[in-house]
Amino acid sequence: MIIGRIALFFALLLGMATTQMPEFWQQYRQRLGGAIDELTAIVAQFDKDAAGQSLTPATAITRLEANSDPLAQARGDEMKRILARLAKLQRAAAAFNDPDIAGRWMTLCKTFDPYIAGRTYQTFQPAVPTTLEGFVAGIIGFLVGGGIVYGIGLPIRHRHKLFGRRSRSKAAEPYAEA
Repeated sequence: MIIGRIALFFALLLGMATTQMPEFWQQYRQRLGGAIDELTAIVAQFDKDAAGQSLTPATAITRLEANSDPLAQARGDEMKRILARLAKLQRAAAAFNDPDIAGRWMTLCKTFDPYIAGRTYQTFQPAVPTTLEGFVAGIIGFLVGGGIVYGIGLPIRHRHKLFGRRSRSKAAEPYAEA
């Protein structure tokens, strides 16, 4: 009986927590868009600087990396990292529009950005889930939370079936003879 109540409590708790996932992802998506915009501006400025020297961006990066000046080499390495991060974040942003839910989640897992997620979590504002996605997430959380606690409690509730009943022997009772 107590296990059922504990399972219900955790089911409700996890159900409420998972209803916030769509809102978190919406706020994550907004921050993702902001990061993409900023990195795009940096890349555009670099491309403009490279074009001013009659270079392609790839040639400009190669020239920076080949330079003997450590500052220029670091700038070339940084531009490579910026371009790679921009491509990764653009894949993540595109994944939000993917109608294939499994493909979307796989892409989001591969392109997940811990920095953006951390900043999103720091400023996260919970919201009442009024969408179908929020309702479904809540139901899933409810079932998972309750199922986990219920599953953990099964051996406790059915321990007599699993381990047999213990019989008390007369030798174990010190006052049985008296």
